Amino acid sequence: MARVTADGKLLTWGRGAEGQLGHGDLEDRLRPDQIGRELLSGWPVIMVTCGVSHTLVLTVAGMWTCGYGQYGFLGHGDETDNMVLTQVPAEHFGRSAQIVMVAAGGNA
Repeated sequence: MARVTADGKLLTWGRGAEGQLGHGDLEDRLRPDQIGRELLSGWPVIMVTCGVSHTLVLTVAGMWTCGYGQYGFLGHGDETDNMVLTQVPAEHFGRSAQIVMVAAGGNA
């Protein structure tokens, strides 16, 4: 689970076995735990969405993902799992693309 506060802070909690909570570990969190803004290069969060084993975060600087990377779920062009939020390179979306929303579901 994840929520964004009015001032752009990101809180995650729940099952963490795939690193999908973004705290750099595989631990479950039983209550909301804030992700440090330094992990997002200081950018406030605009939107967050969660799949079963991954999380997608939108900031004005672009999209960040963490969790289970198999089948390219995280958008980085590989199948690597990430336990911390990692920015997806803008060139993966095309030169003029501006991301305005993120969505996830199930495993994909």
